[in-house]
Amino acid sequence: MIETARKAAGLSQQQLADWARTQQSSVSEYESRRKSPTLEVVERLLGAADHDLTATPRVFFEYREDPVTGGYLVPDRLWRVPIPDCYSLIVVFHLRAIRGYDVWDLSIPEDRIDFYEVALHHGVEETLLNAVDGALLVEAWPHLELPDAVRSAWQPLIDAAKGDRSRRSRPLDPGGYSAQVVAELGARWPLPTKERPRSEPKGDAAGG
Repeated sequence: MIETARKAAGLSQQQLADWARTQQSSVSEYESRRKSPTLEVVERLLGAADHDLTATPRVFFEYREDPVTGGYLVPDRLWRVPIPDCYSLIVVFHLRAIRGYDVWDLSIPEDRIDFYEVALHHGVEETLLNAVDGALLVEAWPHLELPDAVRSAWQPLIDAAKGDRSRRSRPLDPGGYSAQVVAELGARWPLPTKERPRSEPKGDAAGG
């Protein structure tokens, strides 16, 4: 973890040690696992590399069988794939054999949709966790062509990620900034809100 954060920040061991007020030899021992740092030291080293120590919920998968679809995995929650990995080039041997493609480019929506279709149906845990991003999956969901069993199994996860309508009827105030500003102005929060009007989809140039 320390080494990953240090390299992502473009720091040498000596630079990280200087910024974290420790010795280069200690950083080396931590990274090689010859010595175990305390939690306080880990947080200080990560902070010096502009990283935070966070807890991420684990994802557990259930294997299911369908007489028509065959076997597939269903997680207990959606997850996030870090940028830029969620937009990377992907090659997976057994999925490649199914689709006949060499590489998917996840930065291209059409490629991402195609990869998600085959990954949700045939992917293993490692492939799903490291290539299928939860937010991007929710966005792509209406466009995915999936077996009925797979779609039904994953649908509750999509619904949970989007939240129910009653929860979304009250807009969030990211970071509490708006409430703070309104309070300083002497007004009441939350302010009355109205939804942004949605325009109807336009037809094509041929008059569709």
